[in-house]
Amino acid sequence: MSKELLNWLTKRREINVVKMIQDHLVLSTGCAEEITHATKKMISGDRQGALVHISRLNEKEKEADLLRGNIMNELSKGEFSPTQRDDLMHLIKRVDMVADYARGAGRGLKLLSFEKYPSEVKDIAVVFVEKTLDNVNMLKRAVQSLTSSIEDVIKYADIVERIEEEVDEIHGTVRGLIKDLPSDTMTTGEFILLSQFFYSLEMVNDSCEDSVDYLRLIVVKLR
Repeated sequence: MSKELLNWLTKRREINVVKMIQDHLVLSTGCAEEITHATKKMISGDRQGALVHISRLNEKEKEADLLRGNIMNELSKGEFSPTQRDDLMHLIKRVDMVADYARGAGRGLKLLSFEKYPSEVKDIAVVFVEKTLDNVNMLKRAVQSLTSSIEDVIKYADIVERIEEEVDEIHGTVRGLIKDLPSDTMTTGEFILLSQFFYSLEMVNDSCEDSVDYLRLIVVKLR
């Protein structure tokens, strides 16, 4: 870790806030893990197993919300400059949206009937959730690197951006598949629910990219 970064973290209250943000990332990553497991269970026909993971997802998202509030309180106590406070607040808000959108995907998943969908839709759903989990894990590594290496923060931020671009391509394929699904097999509401499920996953990835944008801003100001 650079001497400048170490000084910045230890001189005020930043080290505690960064630790709390890292803890928050663990919960957000947990939400991504749960939606991944839930989706695979639902596709395999194990609806009860999927619901267990969705329930765990909801609990982790609630814990993340509570921790976000604690982080905001901590930020208000520290001797931060307005710019530092704003940067960290923006970061935690974006990180929190990872958990929020994962929970949104879980709400949609509960209402989906994957047995109605062709194998192409099921297969790409698995790819989508796995790629999303990879992205959230890279975001977690980027945040964890704040207390160890600016270079690693940038490295993992770059990976997040590359994965988000891949997810954009996957989402484009998904939209094409949904458009071509036979209308006599599903209601309009079911089409909408399926689209919203994939949209929520897309927004998890967008939130990862937004988060690393603020990480870059923070470390640039520390150099």
